[in-house]
Amino acid sequence: MTTQPTSEGAPGAGKAARLRGYFRLQLLLAARLAALTGRALGEVVTTQTNLHRRFGLGNPAPGATPDPLWTRYLEGLDARDTIAERSDWTQALYAEAPDDRPPAARLRFGCFGCDPPNDEGAVQIHFTNVENDPDIGPLDRRRQAPRRAELQAMFAAIRESYPNANSVIGGSWLYNLEAYRRLFPPVYGESRRLAPEPVRLTGTSTWGQLLDHRGAVKPDVEAAFLARLETLDPTAPWLAFPFRALKTGADIGAFYAFLDI
Repeated sequence: MTTQPTSEGAPGAGKAARLRGYFRLQLLLAARLAALTGRALGEVVTTQTNLHRRFGLGNPAPGATPDPLWTRYLEGLDARDTIAERSDWTQALYAEAPDDRPPAARLRFGCFGCDPPNDEGAVQIHFTNVENDPDIGPLDRRRQAPRRAELQAMFAAIRESYPNANSVIGGSWLYNLEAYRRLFPPVYGESRRLAPEPVRLTGTSTWGQLLDHRGAVKPDVEAAFLARLETLDPTAPWLAFPFRALKTGADIGAFYAFLDI
């Protein structure tokens, strides 16, 4: 069996312990898919969980040579038979892994970030909770003013740095929440639609709904997720989640006007 690392004292030990329940749910989905499809567990973990990203290795690239850390991780999974053992292994190795870092070209403004315009001039925006306030979530009404200030700063930078930007796009389960949509021009929230299938599960646009603002698994979402695993359609694993990832888009001028830029 692959040697079990000791996470105690590792820089990421505390965070790894908090995320153990999150890892467990991802491993449960992977095990269920592997059983239903006959695919290797390691292949499913690579393509249908966000653990590759969580290990600081970015999105897995088809056909690329795996990072040695990822190879070691998958070998350890294969050597373990139970979800508890696999969760232990995941927690321990995650504590040693580098942080998941956004692409170097991404602009960051507090909880928000954006990518440079694509070939069509569309700027994709992203959200990550960087506040880590145990009492108030980042989308609470009491935090609306700082979120707006972050957006104003980000779109002012976009206007100055990317004069070719003509639209804004997004993709996340968060667009199901009025608390998130109210931060943007109404036309942007009203544009929401189901993400095209197949839905990618290697990031947080779907998996993120399992965690609260403290980084703990939400009991109600966990219960719904586990119930759906029982009748999982292996051709559509994203249907195990209570919220679907939604796509959004609007003219960038609507943001400049809404944010008084």
